Amino acid sequence: MSADQPTRVCQLANYDDLFLRLTDAALLLGTEDFEVLDCNDVCETLFGQPSAEISGIHIDHWIPEAKREELLKILRVTRRRYHPREWDSEIVGQNHSVIPVRLNACMLKLKDGREAIQLLLRNISDEIENENKIKVYIGQLEILNKKLEALSTTDELTQLSNFREFKNQLRSEHSRSSRYQGVYSILFFDVDHFKHYNDRNGHPAGDEVLRQIGRILKTSCRDTDFPARYGGEEFVILCPEVPWQNALVVAQRVAKRIEEYAFAFGEFQPLGRVSISIGVASYPENGSTAEAVLGAADKAVYHSKEMGRNRISAFSEISK
Repeated sequence: MSADQPTRVCQLANYDDLFLRLTDAALLLGTEDFEVLDCNDVCETLFGQPSAEISGIHIDHWIPEAKREELLKILRVTRRRYHPREWDSEIVGQNHSVIPVRLNACMLKLKDGREAIQLLLRNISDEIENENKIKVYIGQLEILNKKLEALSTTDELTQLSNFREFKNQLRSEHSRSSRYQGVYSILFFDVDHFKHYNDRNGHPAGDEVLRQIGRILKTSCRDTDFPARYGGEEFVILCPEVPWQNALVVAQRVAKRIEEYAFAFGEFQPLGRVSISIGVASYPENGSTAEAVLGAADKAVYHSKEMGRNRISAFSEISK
């Protein structure tokens, strides 16, 4: 070291002073019996005992029985190696309270030439409490995110999927079907004379009709089918791996259940009951793209309406 280079503070510092000023509890342990040779004042607070009573006690006195073997094993390894070892454990403090601690053990050469194990103990109760709070907050956030995701994909009135989610499912099914030369069908539903129903009976009654139709669609589908609210009084069902002929069976089942359902004020509708017009189209027969198939189902439902409503039309039949 050159004459004009300042001496580093750590080379002048007295370890005794550093030992006493540590904010962690610090113990010096004998390397053979692991009894306490010395401790700083923080140990008095952690263990709830005066320093004079701590010296001479075997370290496992403060360690729960289930944790003792782990501690002794680590101390034996520390005795053979000089690099620090850190781990989390527990001690038994005042009034038999169990305190979570983080321990750090390393070999230390004393002034008289002997060696000792320096054991630092940090109370991590607050750290664990904060981690648990964070876990709770993360869990709550995940629940809220799931609710938000559900809200973004679900029609609030009918609890069916909304049209945006339907389009995602349709895009995925079209990709799968085109890749593996599969087939799927789309059923398009329109509630007949719905404006008349709303004008005569009020929008709350109209909303209830839509809710009931949504439930009927859901219970009329297979588990693999995907019903959704298109918007207003229009609904759709995506039927994977179903040609249009089989999709007609689903359409007939839905139409029959709606015809048999006792909707309030249904007798005042122009057809004498609440009814629906349905259009059916399928891939690849009625379109090479998802948009084309959906458009074909839409044209089919308009055909049903033009033919007097309360009927089912398949695009494959009306386009001949």
